[in-house]
Amino acid sequence: MTAVDDLPYFAGRPGAVFFPPALSGEIEMLNTSLLMLNFSPLPDDYAAFLSRSDGLFYDGIELYGCSSHYRESKNYKFPNLLEINRNYAAYNFFKNKLVVGRCSESIIYYDRRGNYYALADRINLRSRKEVENFAAILALLRRLCETNP
Repeated sequence: MTAVDDLPYFAGRPGAVFFPPALSGEIEMLNTSLLMLNFSPLPDDYAAFLSRSDGLFYDGIELYGCSSHYRESKNYKFPNLLEINRNYAAYNFFKNKLVVGRCSESIIYYDRRGNYYALADRINLRSRKEVENFAAILALLRRLCETNP
């Protein structure tokens, strides 16, 4: 299973917002910026997701992209990966990690050292679930949506 397998589920949901794909140059520039700022580089599977959609949100789920997206109709700026990770840079816990999204009151991050994605409580940072790849995170998010309609 790849991350792309679960993207149609989210794309077909009422209210889901997918942003246009990030260009390969934008993904490379983001990766360079992340490394220069001592963040974890983009995992390959997340970079592949960005080449399909430069972020998405749906029903409390947010997955961040290369660019910020201003939604004029909502007067809301959807942040990018650099903006989000700068918020966490001061905390030792986030060394070698990359926050890629959130789901309600949880954050979704990639752990470079452990080579896994995690869904963790945003307050105490305790992992609720750790999975081996981005496809598994999308599958987990899909199950959460299906059990909480």
